[in-house]
Amino acid sequence: MQNCFIQFSTKWYCRLFIALAQFVAFAAHAEISYEQEVADCRKISSFAAAGDKYYKLNEYAKARAQYEQQAAWSESCQLSEQKITTAYNNVALTYIHEKNYLKARAWLGIAANDKKSVFNLNKINSQIEAAITQQSGTVEGQYWQYAGKSLWNIFSIKQKEQQYEFSFDGYYAGLMAMYYGPNMGSFSALLPVNNATARYNMAEASDGDFDCIYHFTITDAELIVEREAGTSCGFGHNVSAEGTYLKVEF
Repeated sequence: MQNCFIQFSTKWYCRLFIALAQFVAFAAHAEISYEQEVADCRKISSFAAAGDKYYKLNEYAKARAQYEQQAAWSESCQLSEQKITTAYNNVALTYIHEKNYLKARAWLGIAANDKKSVFNLNKINSQIEAAITQQSGTVEGQYWQYAGKSLWNIFSIKQKEQQYEFSFDGYYAGLMAMYYGPNMGSFSALLPVNNATARYNMAEASDGDFDCIYHFTITDAELIVEREAGTSCGFGHNVSAEGTYLKVEF
């Protein structure tokens, strides 16, 4: 795993950490046999069955943990799109039963054009709109962007006096992430928010070790993160903070 925290790392330390992590992952890869990978892929049906068992018992958190494993391993083992999307929908259904419609929306949005996703999303559209409308104009919340292997890039925004703390935890789930973990990256910054926008200059916060500049636009339902400039953000390989995030908590 690769993780470089902006508020604590220097550039040389971050690069050394990433290089060592890549070497360890490469060395460990040789230890995973084809037979082991095949055996692990055969466990997917067991995760699905365990999820179904807990689902029927109305133990939705336990069911979700199994379905998330089903989804992650289905991606890792490169199953059909239909089987992977079924796993996403299984997770979403556990959130629907818990009336957590915004997190259900996030999972259904991973494969939004699939007929199962469309069907389940249509069933909860009114609840989603009601949840968003109820908290209209609220900057605070948690925002998700799918990173693969049942992992989510997450922005959390919390008000602190006259400013807001933006906390980011991001991932890149590579081909062997189920064995060696994902690449990671994080930062936390206290920023002013004006007209639902904010700006973060890493160079100012890291004494010049990192040069990325991010612009944030916050709507009732989404957080849009754009990188204005810079190439050195201090994250693990292929980890990125930019893109559109869905609000899942207020």
